[in-house]
Amino acid sequence: MKISSEQPTESLNFVFYGERPCLDFANTLRRRRDPLHPTVDLLGPTKSLTNWIDTGRSKASWAKYLPGLQMNTDEINALHIGELRDAIILLAEHKLEDSGNTSTKSLITAVDTLNKWSAKAPQYFLSMKDDSEGFLLRPTLTPEQILGFVAQDAIIFFGTESSKRLKTCSHERCGILFEDRSNGMKRQWCSMKECGNRMKARRYTQKGATSLDSQQRENQ
Repeated sequence: MKISSEQPTESLNFVFYGERPCLDFANTLRRRRDPLHPTVDLLGPTKSLTNWIDTGRSKASWAKYLPGLQMNTDEINALHIGELRDAIILLAEHKLEDSGNTSTKSLITAVDTLNKWSAKAPQYFLSMKDDSEGFLLRPTLTPEQILGFVAQDAIIFFGTESSKRLKTCSHERCGILFEDRSNGMKRQWCSMKECGNRMKARRYTQKGATSLDSQQRENQ
């Protein structure tokens, strides 16, 4: 898989369609299934874990109440980000049976990676406000704890019935992972605004082309 960390011509932004942190984290590796473009790492040099969390605070319910960050997360080793993200994607694709015959060794390594990072999940502490009339969450979130938070969510997801709701966007070149929480599990697209509308437009075009072809045949 060819991975680019540079900004593509068509700017790609963080998306929060996964419904939970571990899947939104996995979705920072964009265009995984697109044969026409290189895969894009949105947590590469032009973006950061800090940007991802900060963007998520306004777009994802799971990030809204996370404590503030204590340090610049650009200092975290990019290999650690890739290690955890690859483990989540491998387990997701294995669950979806998209990865063929995933070796037992690979699965064990992925599970061990989740367990290792989950031990670094944030610990929450309560502190008094200066006026002693209220309480605050002490901001203890560090780069490692962000990854621990994601790993812990992945363990809960893959280790429970929730994983039965795992899907990938029906657009053949998308690859966005999400938990389908809709009634009857009828959700098909990462977002109607993006892939859903694209597929509608494609079907409309194909229908028009078929209709035109039929008219031409009748006139011959």
